[in-house]
Amino acid sequence: MYTLKNTLFLNLTKNQKSSLLGFLKSFVKKHGDKETNEIYDLFVEDEVYYFEQGVPHFEWIIREFEHEEFAKQVCLYIDECKKQLQIREAQRPILEKQKELMKIQRQKIREFKLSKEPPTKKQLYYYDQLCKKYNIEKEDTQNKSRLDMMRIIERIVDEHKDTEIKPGKSLKNLP
Repeated sequence: MYTLKNTLFLNLTKNQKSSLLGFLKSFVKKHGDKETNEIYDLFVEDEVYYFEQGVPHFEWIIREFEHEEFAKQVCLYIDECKKQLQIREAQRPILEKQKELMKIQRQKIREFKLSKEPPTKKQLYYYDQLCKKYNIEKEDTQNKSRLDMMRIIERIVDEHKDTEIKPGKSLKNLP
């Protein structure tokens, strides 16, 4: 596609070419289910409509519609954009799987970092409060990591979900 961009619309300025190609790409994305000629016709209709309203996307483009070479180049670019969309759609499952693997990898890295750090004061305080609330015997937290404390707290909370704190109540009021 990069080489195609270099061979199309050579009579346009750099800014005109860039804005036209970007607009066409988004236009094809919006109307990708239609045939190339239909997309081109819709593009021409839209540009003529906006030109008649006095707010054209491209002030210079109306003159270009008269040239047959311009229409061929636009259709060629539309075809290329449709191919790119099809390729991207075909790669979607692979990309989704890759995202999922990256998410798992980030989680492993996070857990590794947490396993090397000592527990925070908030974790220790919360653990103490949970032990008091549920009358649980405290474990030795001297050699525990942040990850260990996080898992211990999660386990306690999961075991006692049915006696969860209601809004407005404090830990002091509970048995």
